[in-house]
Amino acid sequence: MNKKYYLPLLFCLMSVAYGQQAKLTFGPQKEHRGATVDNIVAVVGNDVITRKELKYRKGTQRRKELESLIMRKLLLQEAAKHNIVVSDTAVNMVNKGKKSTSRQRAREDLIIANLQQKVVSSLVSISDREVNDLVERQLKSSSDQVRLVDILISPSKSSDSKTLNQAQVKTQEIIGKLAKLPPQRVAAQYSSVSYNDLGWVKLANIPPMFSRVLVDAPVNQYTAPITDQDGTHILKILAKKQRKGKNKTSNIPQTRVAHILITDKGNTAKAEKTIKVLYAKLKKGASFAQLAKQHSQDPGSATKGGDLGWTLPGKMVPEFENIMNRTKTGSISQPFKTRFGYHILRVDGRRKAPTNNRNALVQQVKQSLFRKKAAEEWALWLSQLREESYVEIRQP
Repeated sequence: MNKKYYLPLLFCLMSVAYGQQAKLTFGPQKEHRGATVDNIVAVVGNDVITRKELKYRKGTQRRKELESLIMRKLLLQEAAKHNIVVSDTAVNMVNKGKKSTSRQRAREDLIIANLQQKVVSSLVSISDREVNDLVERQLKSSSDQVRLVDILISPSKSSDSKTLNQAQVKTQEIIGKLAKLPPQRVAAQYSSVSYNDLGWVKLANIPPMFSRVLVDAPVNQYTAPITDQDGTHILKILAKKQRKGKNKTSNIPQTRVAHILITDKGNTAKAEKTIKVLYAKLKKGASFAQLAKQHSQDPGSATKGGDLGWTLPGKMVPEFENIMNRTKTGSISQPFKTRFGYHILRVDGRRKAPTNNRNALVQQVKQSLFRKKAAEEWALWLSQLREESYVEIRQP
């Protein structure tokens, strides 16, 4: 046979013979024990989904289940790229005494949760301006009314330093007299001072620079001087009235908590071993405060026996807050990990804080904003991950 035709024919015959045993595949490949070609439902990155992993055999439920498994495998692969792992201690906390299959599922759930926190933390930012704007809107949404008087000191015509100093001295003099005399009499003594009874006004209708002060101001006490383009205002609430149906004791929770922190910088295994030893001592009755003073590596709380004081929702990192919320008052938690290291916490008390306290409201607003932005960014990130990842569905 002519050599010109022999070699192409040989390659053709070899290809046909080889094709009886295998099929050409494209995309990332990896050996999977027990996963035959006929058994594979989908290829997900460097992993596969087999028939036995699916509960449903057909229909909408099967498609939803398959998509859920695809995303789970993509997330675990992404977590591996970021070197995210969880300790046996963390798994024990959520899966103590359960089957190994359940334990593996718990480990994966924790890994995905840590990935979510890492992603969200890098994408979500909240500015003070956003928080303050939302706080003001919430304050203005209230229909609370106050009976208000305004002592207005007209501004000086001159702006030289001597005149300004004289104005400050005069303001302090007026404040001193207001503590002893009725405001009408004080105003009558100065040509530059006017007494204005504003009657009942809604906090929603008061400019923010005043409402921020008045929302926490007690009745029958003068505020500190507030200066604007009209002059210097000294305000006094004569009475307060809340709208019908408003709960006067609307509260948010506070938790009194203490902790022991062992940082894991440079030696994670040693830090984990240390926290386990301390936990064992606590279970045998050792003093939490004493161990915190001797071993905790949080300089802000160690000298106080680990005491962190009263905390508001959103103040602590999510892992810490989740454990704190699940721990009973008077109890200690098992060791757990955050980005700061390994902790053991003790809950010393719980109480309610009124929402008309501006600082409490700020914390509440921050937490609400973070949850909203985190959900939006996480959903967008998941969509991009799915779109950019290699997924081949072979048996829908």
